[in-house]
Amino acid sequence: MSATIYTSDLTKEECVRRLQAHTGRGGWTLWAEGTVCAKIRGDHFRLCAWGPANLRNSFAPFFYGRLEAGDGKTRIRGRFRLHLTVRAFLVVWFGGLVVIAGLILLLPPSGWGSRRSPSVFAVLGPAAMILLGFGFIRLGRWLARGQMESLRCFLKRELNAQPDDAESPDNSLQATAAPPGS
Repeated sequence: MSATIYTSDLTKEECVRRLQAHTGRGGWTLWAEGTVCAKIRGDHFRLCAWGPANLRNSFAPFFYGRLEAGDGKTRIRGRFRLHLTVRAFLVVWFGGLVVIAGLILLLPPSGWGSRRSPSVFAVLGPAAMILLGFGFIRLGRWLARGQMESLRCFLKRELNAQPDDAESPDNSLQATAAPPGS
């Protein structure tokens, strides 16, 4: 996903202090739905919103952000991404399936022992697993939409952050497309 930029009227130090109030909720204990946990390293932070207790979604995105101070205000640059472990698993999953499908398609018939090339179903298996993987990612994103909204509300509520419309690519296109004098 593309980067999101927020502007807060709080100082960087105050933003860090407010984020630190949401750290230290360690372990994998069950928290109420919508509870936000933070992890801070310097001016970088990660936010996680807990989902429903009966549904643990590994494909729920985290908000990875960076605080930048300037003129008594703080700019928050961040993006929603999957956790590093989940991204690594997906690279292994999809990479392995692509390698298997490539070997099935490219390996000569003499390499199969029976001297016959594999059937079309041998190629459809990895293709179906790839589609299944993309389906799980889409389902996870759909299930996590409430968690993403919880994180957006947390930024607005706790850090007084508002989306920075001046940095939005849509606004820059609208500004150039507006006729002069309007």
